Amino acid sequence: MNQSNIYDFLNVDQDPLYQNLQLLQVGESYDLNDHTEIPCNAHGLYEVIAEETEQAFSSLEDCYSYISTSGFDIKTDHV
Repeated sequence: MNQSNIYDFLNVDQDPLYQNLQLLQVGESYDLNDHTEIPCNAHGLYEVIAEETEQAFSSLEDCYSYISTSGFDIKTDHV
């Protein structure tokens, strides 16, 4: 069972996490927490790099969905 969040019911564009990821330019990265980094690589792919996983996504929406459903801790000062 996945935990819902308020942005499942509101427009995802209002989620501060989504907004921060949307601002990423090629070569930049976003630190989701102390152990998870999300870079936008030279090919325009969003990567989720954590201690136990490394996933790449061709779209912001797929990356955001993965983060939202995988239970990553997000620094409170990041949202």
